Formats: sequence, structure tokens, C-alpha cells
Amino acid sequence: MLSLEKDIKDFAVNAGASLVGIAGRERLIGPPSIDPNYVLRGAKSVMALALPMNVPAIYDFLDKTSSGPHNIDQARMNQRMHRISKELADYIVSLGYKAVAVPPNNTYRRALDPFSTRPSFSHRFAAVLAGLGTFGLSGNVITKEYGAAVYLGSVVTNAVLKSDPVLPARYAMDNRCRTCKLCDKTCTLSMFRDDEEEHLLLNGELHARGKRNNLDFCNLSCFGLHSISKDKKWSNWGRHWINDYIDSQPDPDKRQEVRAVLMRQGSMAGDSTPRFEVIRRIGKNLWPRHYIEDYLPDYDNLSKNEDEIFKLLVKYEENVGVVGLKDPYVLTCGQCALVCGPDFEETKKRYDLLTSSGYVVPGLNGNMVNVKTLDEALEMKAKYPPRVTRQQKMKDARDSGAVWMKSYFGFEPIEEFKNWLYQLKNKKACAQAGLAGKEASAPILVYPRYLKAFLSKPNKKKP
Repeated sequence: MLSLEKDIKDFAVNAGASLVGIAGRERLIGPPSIDPNYVLRGAKSVMALALPMNVPAIYDFLDKTSSGPHNIDQARMNQRMHRISKELADYIVSLGYKAVAVPPNNTYRRALDPFSTRPSFSHRFAAVLAGLGTFGLSGNVITKEYGAAVYLGSVVTNAVLKSDPVLPARYAMDNRCRTCKLCDKTCTLSMFRDDEEEHLLLNGELHARGKRNNLDFCNLSCFGLHSISKDKKWSNWGRHWINDYIDSQPDPDKRQEVRAVLMRQGSMAGDSTPRFEVIRRIGKNLWPRHYIEDYLPDYDNLSKNEDEIFKLLVKYEENVGVVGLKDPYVLTCGQCALVCGPDFEETKKRYDLLTSSGYVVPGLNGNMVNVKTLDEALEMKAKYPPRVTRQQKMKDARDSGAVWMKSYFGFEPIEEFKNWLYQLKNKKACAQAGLAGKEASAPILVYPRYLKAFLSKPNKKKP
């Protein structure tokens, strides 16, 4: 007779999940974002799921052949993960239990700092506690099978399930990351440090990752607002460079200044809101199959004609209610996860593709063009500057503010109290382990003082 755990896991695999693990209630102890009761009252277990990213699409993205295939893979596979999670939750309900599928992305708790992006339930924490992988230097979950280039999902339930074995807390850090560190070198703004660790207390164990400098560094890179590498030898697919950051990296401790740059640069782009809306709607909502999954072909059946890819992206974005976006290639970064393959050789291959393929910058008609030298890139940027009207900037800033304030701004006193208690426990555990001062801290609020800096006159310095 099949056990309940095996029955549920078999269903998940048959539904399409590549990796499946279970964490019981006794193991779900840590930050508030690992508490399943936030999404389902009375929840006692979580199923963690993973799907691999398409590797040829990653190659095209990193070597700057085209960002289209990876954009399509992200849309298709996030929807597939959401659908698998929903089908699994429905199956568990059919067995007489309660269950909820957690959307793949963009379900954040409200906070006084709406950019703190604290998840309603952390897929990463669940994946680690269910045995799918361990934290790496970048903070991404590294699996043995696929590295960090995976899509994660979770289903919480009130069924009492037996936990699967977990890997040692420092498995990836000690066996891979400390001799690799290539993910750190792919970040255009030094989001984390390869020579310093911070620690999270999960299930009574301290889990290490690279120390995070400033979350807004990640926001600047992932929104395509600063896309040139620290050594100025390559770029990612972002359209914009922050002039003051080209020759010198920003001070991560000057949070007010960094936040002001983020908001100012975002509003000047003119299209930040619809680009984020595409990502938000794909990650949060489950759409009819023919909108995305059946409409967008997989890599092997995808046209190599860039005009055809462009049309596909425009159409699927219209399907989810985002129209008028001149550049439908919304994904620009994520290299810290994309380069991380199942072993060092594959990771080095991906890293070399990224760092040896030059730059992509806007060219004629706004299309992204691959050039090989910094001089060529600067010449193209000067020749084809972004043409954004004052009205577009004002509308985008207003719309962006409305999205973030309406969806993510607020105060949840009980959750804030739980987070405060967790921080105390984490600090104490680190001190007892001889790691005083190396605990992962809660996001530092910079609201609302940064608004004054945001409204100040933009920097006119030329590259």
C-alpha cells in the first residue's frame, strides 16, 4: 500500500515536476516567511517543487545572441510550475485535506518599505528544508541536479506528512561555492560579497550565504537600470547605465542615496511600470493555457527569426493585459542563478559566455545591438539615447508608485513582531556559534526620508 507521502510525490512527478521534497511542520521553523500558516491556517506540511531552466536558452541569453528564448522559457515555466502546484493542491484536497498552491513569484507581504519584498511564503526556504538543495553564495538554492538555474514552487497543506532527508546546511557553500565564486562576478553592482558570510537560522541550524550588501543593488540590476559590469568589460541585457556607477561602485551603506538613484532612474526609464507588470502578472497569476503555455513554443520549436520572437512576446504580454510596451524583452539580469550549473565546468562555461560576449546597447529604433568594445558601446549610447518624453516619465513614475503602494505598502504588526523575535533568535544562535555580527539582518527601512532625495535634481554627468 502506498504511503500518503509517496502518493502525493508520485502525483507531482506525473504532473511534470522534476524535483519534489516534503518538509513537515516540525521543520518549518525560522523567519516568518517559512510559516505556512500565513497562506493556509492550520497548515502542517509543505511540498517543495523544482523545474530546470532551459539550458540552450540560457546560453543564448548569456552570450547575447538573443534574450527572447529565455524570456519565453521564464513565462512558460513559471506558468507550468504554477499549474503543477495548483493541480497538486487540488489532488490533496480531493484526498480530504486542505491545500494551497503558492504562486511562483510576486506575492509579497506588506511593509512600510514596499521595496523590501518579503515573500508571503519563501520557495527557497521550503526547497532547502525539503531537501531539494542548499543555499549558495548568492543566496539562491543550489540543487545537485541543475545548480541554481531552477524554477521553484510550493504547496502547503494541513496534511501531516513525513519530512524528506535534507542536505548538510553548508553543503553547497563548502563543496562548491568557496572554490567557485563566479556568481559574485556576474553581478553588476556587487549585491553580495564573496569573502564574507551571513547566516539564517532555519530548523535550528545556521545556513550560510554571501553577505548581502544592499537589496536595492539587486533591484537596480534586475530592472535593467544599471547593466555594465564592474570592470566595464561586458554588460547584461539592461538598457541603462548609471553614469556615477560606471567608474566606481556605490557605497552599500548609503541606503538613502542608493534608493533615491533607484527611484529616479526608474522613473526616467519611462517604461518601468509595464515591464514590472509583465513579470508580476506572470509570477502571481495562473492564466489559461492558451494564453502562455500553449501559445509560446518551447526552445526546440521556437523560430530563430528575431522578428517572430518579438511578435510572440508582444502577443503573450497582451494576453495578460500589458499593452504598449515598446520593448517586450523584460528580463535583463538574473545571472547569479543562470551561470550556476550542476558542476564547476558547466558554470565556468556559462560565465565565459557572459563575460566574453561584449555589450548589448540600444541601437537604431531602440533594438538591442551586440558590440564588442566599450568604445563602441559608448558611441552607440551617445548616438541613440533613450527618447522618453516628460509626460511618459511622469506617467510611469505615477503608475509605478501606485502599483507598489497599493500592492505592497502597509503594516502587519503581528508579522513584524514575529520577525523581531526571529532576529533575536538568529542573533543569539550566531553568537553561540562564534559568529557574532554575521547574522542575516532584517531589511533596513528607508521610508520615507528617501523621497526628498528622489525629488532632487537628477545628475547630469555624461559617461
